[in-house]
Amino acid sequence: MSEIDELVDWISNPPINRGMVPYVLVLNLEEFTRTKEGIEFLKAFADRLDEYFSGRGCRLYRLSLASLVMTVADQEVLVSGILSDTKLQLLRMIGRQLPDYFGAVDVNRITQIIDLRRDRPRALETVRRLAAQAANVDQVSNMMDMLLLEHIAKIESAYRQLGDARFADLFLRSQQIAIYEEGKPLHPVMSEFFASMAALRQHLLVGVDMRHNKNVFNQMTVTLDRIILKAIEGIKRPEQRASLNINIESVFSNDFEVFEKRSLNSLRRFNFEFRMGDIMQNFNEFMAARDLIQGRGGTVAIDGIIPSLINVIDLAQLNPNMVKVFWQPGIGPELLRRRAYFDKLRQSGVVLALARVDDEDGYLTGRDLGFGMFQGYHIDKMLSTPTPVPLSEYRGVGR
Repeated sequence: MSEIDELVDWISNPPINRGMVPYVLVLNLEEFTRTKEGIEFLKAFADRLDEYFSGRGCRLYRLSLASLVMTVADQEVLVSGILSDTKLQLLRMIGRQLPDYFGAVDVNRITQIIDLRRDRPRALETVRRLAAQAANVDQVSNMMDMLLLEHIAKIESAYRQLGDARFADLFLRSQQIAIYEEGKPLHPVMSEFFASMAALRQHLLVGVDMRHNKNVFNQMTVTLDRIILKAIEGIKRPEQRASLNINIESVFSNDFEVFEKRSLNSLRRFNFEFRMGDIMQNFNEFMAARDLIQGRGGTVAIDGIIPSLINVIDLAQLNPNMVKVFWQPGIGPELLRRRAYFDKLRQSGVVLALARVDDEDGYLTGRDLGFGMFQGYHIDKMLSTPTPVPLSEYRGVGR
């Protein structure tokens, strides 16, 4: 029996007796396959996991260099420890072997635990899909160049040549944010507009690894902020409410000042999302940006909240209009344990939004916790709107 057949058989007939709870831990590490150093890292990381968990009732299956699946049969209270230990080992090895990647890799996004008592079909589908992709993922021909300042200049040049509408069609995308009201179907109230890294890589920065030169990547996002601020009025309907995920630094740029004046000094049709990491690094600047935006009628969202940050940071004291929490399969119980915190936030007037909702469990958990807004691929399906779409074809509902 091959390894994949053995893994599929274990998932199909997991050991549920004797109080043991069966899970699979899935790691999708494809972003490390773009450099020779990343390939060497993947080999060493798999060896490290194998060694670390071999005596804990776990078994590691290497479907490819980038796709690892570990079977777990343990007491339920100990499973979260296996997930946190895996993330710890990943971060340790990144810090030691690939320091340029540290802080640029979302370990919560690339690791997930699937409970086989509740979601066995999804586990089987995930494993089979990763196995089918294994041959392509392991191609070393995917080596990429590191992002450089000259690539930012290339983006700026392309924008000047293409203009707002054509650049938006090629490189910008939108995703609707929907509101849930008791007794009513979901309906969209605004759209988040953002630059598509996949589109940039496909059309403009072919063969460039954009995320793992952190300083240059941050400069690139500031450049893209400037472009979106210039283009947004030409690619959205006048009455449409838009949400822009931008850097704090961009609020104090000449382009933002021009954008604000073009909007007649009123930002009431705009929501501005700031990442939690950016806020922590530029706290005083965030407070000034928040006051400016809210003073002009706009709203402010804190983006990128993960469960481990909840109860650590008093989000209400930051006085945002919205808090966006990231959903990840398997974190429902962790979010439910923080119900009191979410209730306190909501009572303070903060709108709770659950983002990256790519499955029904996320939507149901969010509703149970009183979240008022939702965003993600599963939400797009519920709204019967394909995503992402070229902005010139956008037909969303705005307020």
